[in-house]
Formats: sequence, structure tokens, C-alpha cells
Amino acid sequence: MLDLDLATILWQALNFLVLVTALYYLLFKPMIAQIRAQAEERQHRMQRIQEEQGEVEALRSELESRLSAAEEEAEALMSRARNQAEVERAALLQEAQAEVERLLTEAQIDVYRLRRQAVEEFHDELLEAVLDVSGLIIGRVAPDEVHDALVQELCDSVWELGQSDMRRVEALRRSLGERTPTVIARTAEPLTPEQQGLIVRTFSALADRNVNIDLKVEPVLGLGMEVRLGDLVMDNTIAGRLDELREIVLEDLEERISHE
Repeated sequence: MLDLDLATILWQALNFLVLVTALYYLLFKPMIAQIRAQAEERQHRMQRIQEEQGEVEALRSELESRLSAAEEEAEALMSRARNQAEVERAALLQEAQAEVERLLTEAQIDVYRLRRQAVEEFHDELLEAVLDVSGLIIGRVAPDEVHDALVQELCDSVWELGQSDMRRVEALRRSLGERTPTVIARTAEPLTPEQQGLIVRTFSALADRNVNIDLKVEPVLGLGMEVRLGDLVMDNTIAGRLDELREIVLEDLEERISHE
């Protein structure tokens, strides 16, 4: 039979309690506190991780939103740039077309001007040649009576001037001064002594003094005579009449060309 000592049992129980208490305060309690602290630390870390994940998500969303806005803005800029380029291209095309039309208009005007100038020069030269030839032909085929009649008509015109326009005659006489005037006469054919005397008498009466005569024969005049005394010039030649006809024909040609 087991002999148990109550005091021993109590002592051992007391030692066990002391040991358990010592182990609790010295080992288990610090270990539990450390475990709790580590658990709280892990809890804090998890919370920070979750917060950081939320911030990351928010930042990602913000970045995605900014990226989308940037893409939209870039698309808008590209669209505006394309529209602006299209407007500028249209403006350049319109300006180029206007410039081309202006150049074409100027070219047409230049062509018309050159054509008109060439036609006028051709008409002028042709008419000049026709009238020169006509004057020479008339001078050769016309009888001498025609030349004599033209000379007589010129002298008659001088006498008529003295009767109809005395103011002009007086002005001519004053312009001659005190010198003996010279009548410069150009005739298509040589004048007879009678005709020369007629001219001297006619212009001496006009100048109210004796005059000299400087006579030149120029067949290019065709028929008739041209005289000059001071500022007075009188032309009664076929060449002079053809010149008058030339001016009329040229005016008619210019009017017709302008209407084309």
C-alpha cells in the first residue's frame, strides 16, 4: 500500500503552482504579448497593404482617366489640325486658281494687245504703201491739166483767205516782221513761168510786200503744190489729200478692231 505524505504532496503542489506561475509570467505571458503584438502588426500591415492597394487602384483609375482624356484631346487636336489643313489647302487652291485666272486674263489681254498692235501696224504699213503707190500712179496717169488746176485752186484759196479772214492775214503780216519773206513751195511737177509769177503775185499780196520763192520739185506729191509762208501752210496736193484719206481709213479700222 502506497504511503502518501500530505505535506510532501502539498509541497510539490505548491512548487508546481510556483513553477506554473513563474512560467506564466516569465515565459508564457511575454510570448502571448509578443504573439499579440505580432498579430496586431500583421493586422496593421494588412490594413496598410489594403490601403495601398486602394490608393494603387485609385491611382490606376486616375491614370486611365487621364490617359483616356489625353487620347480624346489628342484626337480632337488631330481633328482640328486636319480641318485646319483642309481649310488652308482649300484656301491655297482657291488662291492658286485666282492667280491662274489672273495670269490667263493678263495673257489674253497681252495677246489681244499684241494682235491689235500687229494688225494696226500691218494696216498702217499697207495703207501707207497703197496710198504712196496711188499717189505715184495718179501723178503719172493724170493729165497736166489736173496739176495746173490744183495749183490754181491753191492760189484762189489764198485770195479767198484775204477776203474772208483778214484778222488771220494781219497776224501773218505782223509775224513776218520787216524782212523780205520767202515762200517755200513744193510742187509735184515743174511750174511754168506763168505759174511761178502767179504764186509770187498771190503771196506778195497776202504778205503786203514783195516775196521771194524757194521752189522744189518733189514727184512724191503726185500732183499739185504745197506752200509755206511764215506760220501759214497750205497744201493742195494729191499726197496731202491721200493723207487725209489715210487718217479717215485708220480711224475706221481702229473702230472696227475695237468692236471685234
